[in-house]
Amino acid sequence: MKDKNNRKLRCGLLHLFESAKGKTEKQFYEENIELIKYADEIGLQTAWIAEHHFSEYGVMPSTQVFASYIAGITKRIRIGTGVVVLPFHHPIRVAEEFAFIDVLSDGRLDFGVGRGYQPHEFEGYGIPISESRNRFEESLQIIKMAWTEEEVNFEGKHFIIKGARPRPRPLQKPHPPLFGASFNAETIKFQAKKKMNLIFSPLLATPDKIDEYIKTLQDEGENPENYRIGGLAFVYVADDMKKAFRDFEEPCMWYFRTFSKLIPAQKYPEGEDFYKNLHFLMMQMIEQYDRGKITFEFMATEGLFQHGFLVGTPSYVAEKLKKLIQDYKLTDLLCWTRLGGLEHEKVMKSMKLFVEKVLPDVI
Repeated sequence: MKDKNNRKLRCGLLHLFESAKGKTEKQFYEENIELIKYADEIGLQTAWIAEHHFSEYGVMPSTQVFASYIAGITKRIRIGTGVVVLPFHHPIRVAEEFAFIDVLSDGRLDFGVGRGYQPHEFEGYGIPISESRNRFEESLQIIKMAWTEEEVNFEGKHFIIKGARPRPRPLQKPHPPLFGASFNAETIKFQAKKKMNLIFSPLLATPDKIDEYIKTLQDEGENPENYRIGGLAFVYVADDMKKAFRDFEEPCMWYFRTFSKLIPAQKYPEGEDFYKNLHFLMMQMIEQYDRGKITFEFMATEGLFQHGFLVGTPSYVAEKLKKLIQDYKLTDLLCWTRLGGLEHEKVMKSMKLFVEKVLPDVI
């Protein structure tokens, strides 16, 4: 499927690297690697790697290390970071390492960044979460300088850099595509103000937020056709509708339960109301599910988060994906296929159905 500007949808994978029940870390890394190699072989365009620390929610402490490994075992798929949490890193080091990955991968890097949102990760690094926004802004500015200027001179609240000349330079010019992540839909417009491509989730964003992003780009003097809009969705396809919901139910509920525990409302500073409210909203939804007031199928097809689910038969998923692309002006789809210990064989079978029976009807 192409948008009105004749841009074909890029389709790829998102990898959170959740702990899988009954499997060693080596085993679930190998399963993720097999899925990425499969995506590369069949022609999917991107594989996105999410950084997380200190919990079973995501066991990916270094997107740098994994991205460099993937660059060596794949041939054509683009390697995205979804995202690098900038407050946890020194920006010069980030600039050097990801420029190196861009060179090693022959210019296949899509560089996504975020400021982080899980309090326990900040506690683990001894960084106040209240500093996240300012650290992010300084880091992003320094990385752009490192990739586009001969010398980095910067003085901020958190970083002072004098005369640094980072090498290598990225292969892509002026630098790899920059993506800003907005899990909080209210921050989507700020990615446009920073003139960055967008990663977001339709789970929590309404289409008008994307319209606002596009308008903000125009107000900044930018051509929206030059920007990519990547939407993250749960993807699970089976030949039978009931089977699809049955297979995906427990893994997805694991995700909701785990995620809600990692965003405790009391841990956020003044002004961070989005995650406080989301915590209570998710806990309420889980309670209704546990008490039998709502079903998982209702969540996926009619509930508050329905826009983020591409779960069902090939024909159902294809029609829902067409609407998702149209409503949210998507240029990129990030398929979250493997979560909560879902059996590897089922993930691979689902992706085969998605590629063979869904995408041909859509793109």
